Amino acid sequence: MEKLVIAAIQMCSGDNRNKNLDTARILMEKAVQKGAQLIALPENFSFIGQERENITFAEEGEAGKILKFFKSFSSKHRTAIIGGSIPLKSAKKPKITNTCLVFDQSGQLTGSYDKIHLFDFQLDDKTVYSESHYAEPGERIATVNLFGHIMGLSICYDLRFPELFRKMMLQGMKILFVPAAFTMETGRDHWEILLRARAIENQCYVVAPAQYGRHNDERVSYGRTMIIDPWGRIMAQCQDKEDIIVCEIDFEFLDKVRKRLPCLKHIRHELFFSSDA
Repeated sequence: MEKLVIAAIQMCSGDNRNKNLDTARILMEKAVQKGAQLIALPENFSFIGQERENITFAEEGEAGKILKFFKSFSSKHRTAIIGGSIPLKSAKKPKITNTCLVFDQSGQLTGSYDKIHLFDFQLDDKTVYSESHYAEPGERIATVNLFGHIMGLSICYDLRFPELFRKMMLQGMKILFVPAAFTMETGRDHWEILLRARAIENQCYVVAPAQYGRHNDERVSYGRTMIIDPWGRIMAQCQDKEDIIVCEIDFEFLDKVRKRLPCLKHIRHELFFSSDA
């Protein structure tokens, strides 16, 4: 498959999980109507409340409501899903993992990724984020094969660690997914720059579905869901509303970029990576 139609969804999720799921379903159905073969959701699309409430809403195993929702939607519409992220129960109770679930177009769970880098950030005495207080970090890099192409999985704060994406590129990554809920304080200065840098340095498409707006008294997300091409150009971007963007991914164009500017072939592996990289 040389071309693939991808949709990225922007939401402003709150603490009403049923309402969030209804919103996600409506936006996903709109994406299907626009021809999307793969739909990507933002981080914590099913719930954003007080930080430790993620433990209360954590799911376990394939009996979970959200897993059933993904399976049903993808099999009904023959659409693959990059499931943003949801809280799953961790073996290290009472903590959870911030997990992205991936379903192929037949409704089969084909991959998952637990967020490796947890967001601990203090803007001032009143604004403190402490994801590590309730979440357990993942321990593995994850890529999936969908439609015959390797796709890299990451979540939000991971975006600041370029070595993660270089490792995925060395595994054949052509599309990078960055579901996120970037804070307003960090997003307005760093979000676009970091996304475009990851696309340019790895010569890959970047699909970044995001949360936007005020979720509660404590949390505001920057938004600006984007899809970026391997040259670092923004193909589409959401404004400040619940919305979807749909783009056609052209793998032939990606190959041309890598051929014309073969910087990925010029990596000094013997200096930067072990022999098993």
